[in-house]
Amino acid sequence: MNILIMSDTHFSKGFSLNSNIMRHISISDMIIHCGDFTSREFYDFLNTSKKLIAVKGNNDSQLSEILSTETKADISGFGITVVHGHFVRLETLRHKYSDSDIIIFGHTHHPFVENFENQLIINPGSLTENRYLDYNTFMMMTLNENQKPVVNILKTV
Repeated sequence: MNILIMSDTHFSKGFSLNSNIMRHISISDMIIHCGDFTSREFYDFLNTSKKLIAVKGNNDSQLSEILSTETKADISGFGITVVHGHFVRLETLRHKYSDSDIIIFGHTHHPFVENFENQLIINPGSLTENRYLDYNTFMMMTLNENQKPVVNILKTV
């Protein structure tokens, strides 16, 4: 299962995706978005493109009736929790979702992948407004039952 992971897209009016991102959308089996779409149009695009797992971020008031602040899924035998992550520290996320194999969150605009004990913690950074790097990021994760997850941080260009 190839999963495209993105967050903090912050598309306020319309959106434009380069060929690299469009290619990754086309080869993915599923998309996970960790919130801050800020555009109903972009949410609708992703939702009709692939199977979408998404949560609302602190800038997604227009999606409040559609999305929740957290969601859980079982994918290829892995328990996954997706949250935006605003107002919550990493240690709190790990404790609150200790039953999850993988926690995916956004909000910080800082990409990282870390293993903490028996949990994989993932933040894809921002597709449009990375605060800590001079490039924007998203991720591809490959999940296969009984195999270690493979996660790659990718530049948007």
